[in-house]
Amino acid sequence: MGVTLRLEDIRHEYPPTEESGAVQALSEVDLQIDSGDFAVLMGPSGSGKSTLLNVIGAVDRPTGGTLHFGDRDIAAADSRELTLLRRKRIGFVFQFFHLIPTFTVRENVAFPLHLLKEKASDIAPRVAAILAEIGLTERASHYPNELSGGEMQRVAIARAVIHEPDLILADEPTGNLDTKTGDTILELIREIHLRRRPTIVMATHSERTAAYGDYVIDVLDGSAARR
Repeated sequence: MGVTLRLEDIRHEYPPTEESGAVQALSEVDLQIDSGDFAVLMGPSGSGKSTLLNVIGAVDRPTGGTLHFGDRDIAAADSRELTLLRRKRIGFVFQFFHLIPTFTVRENVAFPLHLLKEKASDIAPRVAAILAEIGLTERASHYPNELSGGEMQRVAIARAVIHEPDLILADEPTGNLDTKTGDTILELIREIHLRRRPTIVMATHSERTAAYGDYVIDVLDGSAARR
């Protein structure tokens, strides 16, 4: 499991609006993140790290350059191919969880497998296994508004890994949690990395959070460089 990411001369520009001109969010980014690495994008708000994460995750299309996801240049892929890539090979963890409020814990975790049209008979045991892994078996029938922030983020992590993606992207995954709960979440992400060996790219502005990764990529003013 895992995938090598290679970015060459990646640029991303947001088009002008009525209020402002065009914004160059990324400029000539050259990076390689090897398969199975746990890389941390670190920089202040507005540095370009979230844009870089979105480009890596095929959410935003770069304005220029090449982005190799394994042996495929996804910067040149069409929208259908990018949708399938996100569903099959990428897992996302967000600061604000983004759970479906009308779904139970079990249903939220199972959702990526339903998108992939997996058999119901296969989905149930996989969901049960991962809920046991993250310690939420007894909360399987609860709804998001019945959970603590830490529990919601654990559900979000389970949803991100249930389909065994090659790449996990985490955008400020502890930014909405207190320090103690945040440390628990970071330890869970690290454990998942050690057990499953996906490539992980996590964005943060915190040195404390960055310490959980293998290495740091500093992002500032749209440029990025590994320490």
